[in-house]
Amino acid sequence: MYRLFFTPGWFNGWDIIFDAVGLLITLLIAAYSWRMYRVNGDNKFAYFSFAFLLVGLSFLAKIVTSGILYYTPVRDVAADVLRPVAGQRLELSQLFYRAGFFLQMVTMLGGWLLIFFISQKSRARLRKFHEVTQIALFLYLVLLISVVSNFKYFVFYLTSGVLLGLIVLNYYKNYLNTNRNANAYKVMLSFLFILIGNFFFIFVFLAQSFYVIGELFLLLGFLLLLSTYRKVVRA
Repeated sequence: MYRLFFTPGWFNGWDIIFDAVGLLITLLIAAYSWRMYRVNGDNKFAYFSFAFLLVGLSFLAKIVTSGILYYTPVRDVAADVLRPVAGQRLELSQLFYRAGFFLQMVTMLGGWLLIFFISQKSRARLRKFHEVTQIALFLYLVLLISVVSNFKYFVFYLTSGVLLGLIVLNYYKNYLNTNRNANAYKVMLSFLFILIGNFFFIFVFLAQSFYVIGELFLLLGFLLLLSTYRKVVRA
């Protein structure tokens, strides 16, 4: 049975609950953003909605793969479903695990990349050929990194860390440019918590407990982000 890395046995299942909360939060933020787009027609909110849908899809992929890994009844059902294409002895089952992890990674990186673009100073995008080719290059790199990360998981978290670090930096600049607005500060802090959680995931190979700490910071970041975003939308 293929796994990216080993997690504390006592935490198996709790991380699914954490990720389910994260999935719900991303869907709520995506819905709020789409509502704002329908109201004022600003494309930024449409992109933000799509970005969080991608992150939500990543959480969903992780929940499904973790459920299959942790629970024998779920694994048996999945085996019965996949047996016609994975072989009677499930010789190709590892490919489906890798596909699940690939989906988790490519959607998460895609979501962070899009949020990074959104967090930059507003200007017209996709109007020039070189900008379109740059985004195509980024998409290619996201796909390539997601494939490589199936074999070296920390490549995914390192790349996520770089993108999240840039997002935090952009929102810090936004915080300074908005006269140290409290909501702008909370948005920056939310992504900083997510970045810290991601940092702990990188070093799970040193101590499995880092996975628990990472999940806690990740959940805290998303909860703070939802609280702040609801205040901004209602303002």
